[in-house]
Amino acid sequence: MNSTDDESARMDQEKVNVEEKMSLLEKSTMNLHTKTKDLRDDILNHASQQKTIEKASANLIKQTKSTYDNISKKDVEIEDIANEISRVRIDNLNTESQNDLLKKKLEDLVAELKEREKGVEKFE
Repeated sequence: MNSTDDESARMDQEKVNVEEKMSLLEKSTMNLHTKTKDLRDDILNHASQQKTIEKASANLIKQTKSTYDNISKKDVEIEDIANEISRVRIDNLNTESQNDLLKKKLEDLVAELKEREKGVEKFE
């Protein structure tokens, strides 16, 4: 039981560590995404101010904005996939922990069954 409790406590600590790392990564990713979006917005504003006279430049700005929007969408998709991967990893750790606990319980029950069988044989 102590071993199981120790293993459970260790797994809980590992879970907390993973969650803290995931939280830090998510915050960093969102911060980077915000800064990147701000920089892109600044670039578009400067380009727009410099090129408002020429029609070709206006088309170029529209194309650039469209490209940045597509990049932003892809960034969000990447972040969503990264978050899903993190969730799957945490679920995997939780499942492994549960499997370990169930294996220990099975071993305990098998041992108990053997003890009871020995008792029955003894009585017979």
